[in-house]
Amino acid sequence: MTTEVNNKPRVSLGEWPTPLQEAKQLSELLGGRLLVKREDLSGLGAGGNKARKLEFHLGQALAEGATHLITTGAVQSNHAHLTAAAARKLGLQAHLVLTGSSDASPRSGNLLLDHILEAEITFVEPPEGQSAQAYVTEQMREIARRIAEAGGKAFIIPEGGTDLLGTLGYIEALRELGGQLEQRLGSASRVLVAVAAGTCGTFAGLLAGAKLSAFPFAIDVLGVSISGKTELKIKRTVRLVNEALQASGSLLEVTDDQVWIEDRFIGEGYASKTKEGAEAIRITAQNEGIFLDPVYTGKAMAALLHLGRTGELDEYDAVVFLHTGGLPLLFHYA
Repeated sequence: MTTEVNNKPRVSLGEWPTPLQEAKQLSELLGGRLLVKREDLSGLGAGGNKARKLEFHLGQALAEGATHLITTGAVQSNHAHLTAAAARKLGLQAHLVLTGSSDASPRSGNLLLDHILEAEITFVEPPEGQSAQAYVTEQMREIARRIAEAGGKAFIIPEGGTDLLGTLGYIEALRELGGQLEQRLGSASRVLVAVAAGTCGTFAGLLAGAKLSAFPFAIDVLGVSISGKTELKIKRTVRLVNEALQASGSLLEVTDDQVWIEDRFIGEGYASKTKEGAEAIRITAQNEGIFLDPVYTGKAMAALLHLGRTGELDEYDAVVFLHTGGLPLLFHYA
């Protein structure tokens, strides 16, 4: 079913609302009340936050008469996998442009799922000295041209689904979460929502949603960087939030100093495992029966546990950990 949100078409891909669960044993370790928003149980493919973004991307793709979806990401991209799953759900074909070598990429984790979905895959390795983003964008455009020559029509989705359309998905998620919290928290005055920040689309959507929504409590949003380049992440987040606010008819704006990014738990960079992340995966599983991954959610939980243990979250009546999915990564990085 296609609906309109902010005058943008949207299709149904997930099961909403996702559960909001008490994490009682982790709360004791954190030193305060912790709840987990289970976006990993979104109901599309292997689950995860990208489903909400893709509802808007695929709504637009269908409105434009697309037959193919093209997107990009790392070889083990959660977003690429869910794009392929969404394409199959709606009768479209997905073409994934994955950065990395096919020779060094065993069929495990998300890549295994991509093959089961029979997504078309192009592996690319940007030439030395050339912008990786520009190179990948040109590759996607070339594939779109070939699809058009064959009589099809391609719709290109950016890495991570990070653009205005994707941001709208997490404005909706914040409103959903706020409603759930109203039923749970009673007299709370301040709540923190923490999420892993990669391409920053989910983070930006939550920030925009917090600006646009009115609840009996204030909502702060923390983005835990998983790949470095903090200043770039801040600039991108501000741009995405302000674009979303403007598209929503709001006169509000955010500035750099209103974006909170925690960047002490990155390790050596994107997709690098960390000791703290591995510990967070074990702690979360052994205390709550919830599995995280080493690339995104493990690092985000590691940061949250540290902030709780050091008293940096004491001002909050409750903390929400937004579980963005990524379970297939756990099997790849075992």
